[in-house]
Amino acid sequence: MFSDLDQELATTLKHHAGGNIDPAPIVEHARRRGHRLRLRRRWLITGGTTAACAFLAAAVMVIPAGRAPDGATMPATALVLPDAPGEPGAIARPEVVGTDPGVVHFTTDSLVSGAWSATWSAGRGVESVEFRGTAGQARFVLARSAATLDGLQQTLSSAGRPQPPTDVRVGGRPGVAWFDPSGDTKLWFVRWQPVDGLWAQLDIYATGHDEATDAASRVRFDGAHRCVVPFRLQSLPPGGRLLGCSVTLNRSERGSFDQASLVIGDESGRWLTVRAQRVPGRDPMAADLVAGPYRARRQGSDVLEMFVKPCVVEAFLKGWGNGYTESEGLTVLSGYQPALDLDNPDTW
Repeated sequence: MFSDLDQELATTLKHHAGGNIDPAPIVEHARRRGHRLRLRRRWLITGGTTAACAFLAAAVMVIPAGRAPDGATMPATALVLPDAPGEPGAIARPEVVGTDPGVVHFTTDSLVSGAWSATWSAGRGVESVEFRGTAGQARFVLARSAATLDGLQQTLSSAGRPQPPTDVRVGGRPGVAWFDPSGDTKLWFVRWQPVDGLWAQLDIYATGHDEATDAASRVRFDGAHRCVVPFRLQSLPPGGRLLGCSVTLNRSERGSFDQASLVIGDESGRWLTVRAQRVPGRDPMAADLVAGPYRARRQGSDVLEMFVKPCVVEAFLKGWGNGYTESEGLTVLSGYQPALDLDNPDTW
């Protein structure tokens, strides 16, 4: 719901604020990215290395579309973030998009009806949501430049053979759409400017560009939601501040919360990620490190892990972090404060 937390910014697209969209570099970059994805899949299949295992352990679990893990027993509204009263939508204040990790400046309420999982993210120049459900998957991303969108890692699978784009209009605004074959379906990409100074992209499995652009037109930019997680980090290293937020909600019979992450960092470029994952029935783990009121242990050399019922809580010093020491990671974990109700985002 969820995305690489340290997206590399690319510059292959030129930003045309309010102007025409040049599709050539979009397709060229997509072809290169598709090739990299095929190589990555081949490496994961044949390599069997420790690095691959570490990557998979740190990634958000991907469940094939069309099969909910526990049955979608909760209403679709369980996937919607709380409203952010007083916060403007992206149309009113495009310059604030991606600057506040506590807010997403768009709404996708009309797209959640067929989904059983949603991963929301905000911060470091990007706001996004990824849906999974019985009808397939979709990801929407909003940023202040086309180059930022182009630098994001593709999260939905395809053949890596993007076709030439066509001009489209989304909500009366100009854009382009192209597709990449994916088995018996097509992964469509719709990119447009909802307002000058903002770029949006919807990746969705669809039968044609009409269906894809119709879905894109249902994203609204006149409201905002709070990106919330069911915990606080009360003890940050000197100069540390919140950089990013990510939370996965689902309609499972075991509760709406699945996992969430906060990214903290400082002006020197150091950063780390703290992730909490709900793990029902997990027994307390043997741990030999002290993190305030908690006991923690090393997971390899780059991750600190502790169990705060019913969640496994991890601090990523590398991979999803860089520059902070183990001692500083334990300090951050010592200030972990869980919410009283994991299944009521309004109280987080």
